[in-house]
Amino acid sequence: MRGQKPPPHNKAIDACVQTKKGSAFMLSQSQRPPPMTTDSRPGNKILGALPQEEFDRLRPHLREVSFPIGHIVYQPEETIESVYFVNRGIVSWLAVLEDGNTVEAGVIGPEGVAGVAALLGARSTPNQGLAQSDVVASRIATRDLLGEFRRNGELNRMILRFVHSLFTQVAQTAACNRLHTLDQRLARWLLMSHDRNANDGFPLTQEFLSRMLGVRRAGVSVSANSLKQNGLIDYRRGHIEVVDRSGLEAAACECYQIVKEEYEQTLPTSRK
Repeated sequence: MRGQKPPPHNKAIDACVQTKKGSAFMLSQSQRPPPMTTDSRPGNKILGALPQEEFDRLRPHLREVSFPIGHIVYQPEETIESVYFVNRGIVSWLAVLEDGNTVEAGVIGPEGVAGVAALLGARSTPNQGLAQSDVVASRIATRDLLGEFRRNGELNRMILRFVHSLFTQVAQTAACNRLHTLDQRLARWLLMSHDRNANDGFPLTQEFLSRMLGVRRAGVSVSANSLKQNGLIDYRRGHIEVVDRSGLEAAACECYQIVKEEYEQTLPTSRK
């Protein structure tokens, strides 16, 4: 109506932009996570072990973010605009096939970085990043992390060691998927998840496990029941708990121990 005042200007709504995949809403400045201001380090082992000078240069660029279980952190072939130092939880690194099926190639927890391909010269990745659990991470723009990475300091060395360990995990996973029984593979996967979770129990469905292991759901059901009958895990609908850790290690193949020892030898411990 004439003479009526227009509604108040909403910057958050105005920040709607058109992309190739439709509309996307950008957060207003007041809604974006603030930079880190506390002296305490995040839970990520790389950030926790950095020399103070290097960490202080990164601190203004770090934003704490969280993802619920099942959230897609990266889509295949999308530009990697941000990198995530995982502080808590797990990001699964998935190979995606043309028919939409996926299989897990590796897992990234508080020992590492999701989106590391951007530091190795790649603009995107053919893989998908998926939150395997509730995740808390320190996000940083790729361009800001590249600036520090190219200084060739301790951050550079730590990330390259992490990449080496991740490659070891991926190679061992490929061998495991080809040569070992589903019971052994499931035990290995549960141990790797247990290592990166704060609790003995975590939410997990058979459908999710079948995606991660690249097998039919019926096969996961049989193997999970076998581990449960042997007293190694307690499995209820949508939830799994490690009951006998040492027994689960004995049930797993050698692949778990090979990868675990590689990470322990290569990756840093937090600075005191």
